[in-house]
Amino acid sequence: MSMIFCSINENHLLSIGWVVGIGMIGVVHDNTQVPIVYMDGIELATGFNHRLSYMQKYISYLPSPYSTCTDQVSRSMQAMFDYYSGADYAYSETLCYIICTQIYRYIKCGCVDPTLWDARAIILPETDTIIIAPLCNDTEPCYSKAADELLASDTLLNQYCLSCPYKCSMTNFVIRTSSSTTPPDWLLNDIKIFVENSSIPLAVNWSTEWRQHVRANFLAIELVRESTPNERYEQVATTSAVDLLSNVGGQTGLWIGISFLSLMEVVEMLYRLARHQFLVVLRALRKPTTIKQEWVQN
Repeated sequence: MSMIFCSINENHLLSIGWVVGIGMIGVVHDNTQVPIVYMDGIELATGFNHRLSYMQKYISYLPSPYSTCTDQVSRSMQAMFDYYSGADYAYSETLCYIICTQIYRYIKCGCVDPTLWDARAIILPETDTIIIAPLCNDTEPCYSKAADELLASDTLLNQYCLSCPYKCSMTNFVIRTSSSTTPPDWLLNDIKIFVENSSIPLAVNWSTEWRQHVRANFLAIELVRESTPNERYEQVATTSAVDLLSNVGGQTGLWIGISFLSLMEVVEMLYRLARHQFLVVLRALRKPTTIKQEWVQN
């Protein structure tokens, strides 16, 4: 898949956190994953043709009781997903930690990180009410200090982020990047005609400096699958219920010398002994009555 972008406007700036630049940020993610741009984004500078080759990796863990993983979406996370209308996002360990950090920020500062606008819906511990928290002023240091305090304390993490286990099934993308300068000289006139016939706002000195503007603002992206086979890592149970019974029977037969047939023979022997004893007792109870009847007849 190839994409071409041309933004002929000096006001189109890229701002992520405290870094400001001119260009774009791209994220390769699964359809069920929320794109976390400031963490997973790849910065793409203008004036280059960027080639992103990816390899898909699928990881699956066994649920309880084999592991502590989960795919359950909490109410706070679902409230976050509601900001993305129509999207069907799944549980994410990263998002879980973002939400619990926002909760701690709200408790300490009364507001949350202003850059995480989609993580404002929080539920305080031991409550069941969703709160739409106000955004902190980006000049206030309280919310960043609260996050550092939480992440530096195992006690606080266990208190506020205990319900953030890893995901049972996840799809990751291994990205390799390469780039080359673009556009070539023979393509400049075609780009000029396209830009002038489109609704892209032109610079004031476009008529005289259009070549420089095109070179400085042109950006191409090529997304390529690195390999057709996908890597799959699946956790499977080494011992099933049937295997467990077989192992118990085998070990019992090996060390005690008892097999299923032997156990049935023991049960049969006990039954015969009990039946024999019952008949002996029954005959003993009937014998005096028989003697008495014979004496009366004589």
